[in-house]
Amino acid sequence: MGSTRIFQAVPVLQVADVAASAKWYRNTLSFDADPFPAKPPYQFAILRHGDTELMLQRAEKPASRIPAPYRWDIYLRLEGGRIRKLYEELSELVIVEGGRIQRRLERMFYGLCEFEIVDLDGYAICLAEPLRNDSDLPTPQV
Repeated sequence: MGSTRIFQAVPVLQVADVAASAKWYRNTLSFDADPFPAKPPYQFAILRHGDTELMLQRAEKPASRIPAPYRWDIYLRLEGGRIRKLYEELSELVIVEGGRIQRRLERMFYGLCEFEIVDLDGYAICLAEPLRNDSDLPTPQV
């Protein structure tokens, strides 16, 4: 095969309510949604934020999820030194929107700082960014 293939992994999340989940991702992480069909009730949606995509698929009975720290379903890597500000904003907003902060902002031994949130359906999302001047951040207590 002479052609080069470039793949992009796109998580597909099984959710109870596509419209509610799309709204949560829009309000908390600024994803845009392209739902299907054109009018509710939606069966599917593609969420986009820059080059990042997530898919939501309606499930009659989504799996019962019990998220645990350091066990992510989605890992989003950020750029630009904004993770502290995002953590502060989400610490207030996520609870209001129906999700929750699962793990505080921490300095990891592999050169990233991370924190975790949980969405409406119990999916754990880790947000990470390369360390800069983050020596004041706590380290994991695992």
